[in-house]
Amino acid sequence: MELDKCAYCDAILPAHRLGCATQKRESVNLKQPRIEDLALSNPLYPTTTMSPLDRQVGGSHYKDLKIQPITYIHANKLPFIEGSIVKYITRWKAKGGVEDLKKCIHYLELLIELAGKN
Repeated sequence: MELDKCAYCDAILPAHRLGCATQKRESVNLKQPRIEDLALSNPLYPTTTMSPLDRQVGGSHYKDLKIQPITYIHANKLPFIEGSIVKYITRWKAKGGVEDLKKCIHYLELLIELAGKN
């Protein structure tokens, strides 16, 4: 009967199942990818220096607006629920349709309920 051996140090398996010290030592010496290199190879992160406010991932429902919801939300320091309402009411025609309006109603109901508890 032939026994399975570790590819790194020839120890007998499965007694060696928790991991090989040789393998761990070798993996520490592997060059880790730099964040910059990952960003350059990722299509979600273009190599240009374009501002995140000037690009949109996942559609174009905010790109053609004179004021993007995130700009308005941030400038007015709106909390999460109010910001969500602004986001959904702004995009409902261009993206989610009636479902986005229902989300607005849901967030308004949450806001009313939470405001009533304070």
